Amino acid sequence: FFHTFNVLYDQNKQIIISSDSPPKVIPSLTERLRSRFEGGMIADIGLPGFETRMAILKSKLQEKQAGLPEEILSFVASKIQNNIRELEGALNCLLAHQKLNREALTLKKTESLLKNFIYAPIKRVTPKTILENIARFYGLTEKNLKGPSRIKEFVKPRQIGMYLLKEMLDCSYPTIGRRLGGRDHTTVIYGYEKIKKELNERQSLKEEIKLIKERIKGV
Repeated sequence: FFHTFNVLYDQNKQIIISSDSPPKVIPSLTERLRSRFEGGMIADIGLPGFETRMAILKSKLQEKQAGLPEEILSFVASKIQNNIRELEGALNCLLAHQKLNREALTLKKTESLLKNFIYAPIKRVTPKTILENIARFYGLTEKNLKGPSRIKEFVKPRQIGMYLLKEMLDCSYPTIGRRLGGRDHTTVIYGYEKIKKELNERQSLKEEIKLIKERIKGV
């Protein structure tokens, strides 16, 4: 892949690579690939807005040669915001009902049919889910986060754990210390304040923590 990348690059070809994490936090990347990926433009693709969700629904309807009232599409696009697969699943559900029952859908019926999509239970955030997702994001284990090692590959994720346990669950400093291998509360305070300060200085760290939060919340 490295040599293929170089050949394409030398020929001024456009190379597009997608990932759920920025290059520098993917542990399996070799340094020579990481440096090349970071040399290009890195864009964070956020969740689609209402207009984009409407366009997706209309495009899917066109593919299926089917139709639904504008108000029904608007309702679906406004209620299902985070997951495009769920958006398509909701549309398929409505089309199947319409085809089987041969009746025009109303807003009331639409809401009833889509209750499992719209009113899905909110994922409960716990200290364990926070630490699990941080470890997975950085290619580590929970043992690495809680262990005594002070190598930088473990220290930064560990401090992010301190920060998120405080920010997301408002855990006390002693509680956070116990969750992270019995660390002293002063160590936790230092780690929390360090990440908080760096968030104002480093956009890349802000993006990393945003991605981790999305994973924790199951977005």
